Amino acid sequence: MKNILFILTILLIPIGILLRLYDIVGGNILLTLGFLGLLIFYLKKTISGFQDKVSKKIIVLNILLVLMSICLFTKYLYHSFGDYPTLIILPIFIISTLVYLITEREKQTKLTIVTLLYLILTIPLFGFEFNESPRHYIPQSWYDRYGEPKSYIKSIPFEFELPETKKLNDKGNNLKNQQLYSDAIKVYEKGRKLEPKNLSLLFELSEAHAKINELETAIALLDTAISINPNYPEFYNNRGLLYYKISRDDEAIEDFELGIKLDSTQSSFYANLAMVYYYQDSFEIACAKIKKAESLGLEITDFKLLREIKEEHCE
Repeated sequence: MKNILFILTILLIPIGILLRLYDIVGGNILLTLGFLGLLIFYLKKTISGFQDKVSKKIIVLNILLVLMSICLFTKYLYHSFGDYPTLIILPIFIISTLVYLITEREKQTKLTIVTLLYLILTIPLFGFEFNESPRHYIPQSWYDRYGEPKSYIKSIPFEFELPETKKLNDKGNNLKNQQLYSDAIKVYEKGRKLEPKNLSLLFELSEAHAKINELETAIALLDTAISINPNYPEFYNNRGLLYYKISRDDEAIEDFELGIKLDSTQSSFYANLAMVYYYQDSFEIACAKIKKAESLGLEITDFKLLREIKEEHCE
């Protein structure tokens, strides 16, 4: 009976991953139960190992399986509190597993199965991208805080006082399109010396700084642009996204609402609001915003997160 329960606990993990891959409800619950079950099992094995004087190599591996159950749970269920511990625990686990598999003559069947399973589960942590992929060993938010937000940027009729400023702005845009963001910033700053209050330069500078993870600077530049002319909804949309990226949800919501007051026909404001409310667990409001965005022409199939919110939480 114990062996059957052990096998069922192990099977919960791959089944949970498969359900997540195909966007079937219940995958997260099965993953949680699987990791929790193995954590409890190896916590008992660790305690009994000290009492029965099991070899230190086995005890260490049991302890690591307890810790890895927590680490993998946080990575596959997208909880950030496991990021820093995993940096230390994972390499120790990999080394210990390899030592055990290579040097241990009389391997324990259950221990071997779980160490191999966990070793396989660590592979997607190292940069692999697929549907519902786990939070990476080095999370993207550590080196790319801005990511690729689904912001809408329509053509804005910015004007330039001097032809030299427009040339610098165009040159900066070309550099930015080539992903040479630091070089683009230098060019934009030359333009700002000529026209300190030019909205185009402030707008483009903000995006360039965001691309190199300087989100606070990007926000400050949009603050300046809005103080000069508060009538462009695009400024509020981009600043709202930046606030969202640094987990200042209340400011993000306020900016999206201000953008809607200026232009209530843009579906992206409602889509962005749905995203923020979802992460605040306000599912009913998120669903209402998605419905509004769709009524304004948003193709929800282009937005994976919004599609998942609608499927899981909206009627």
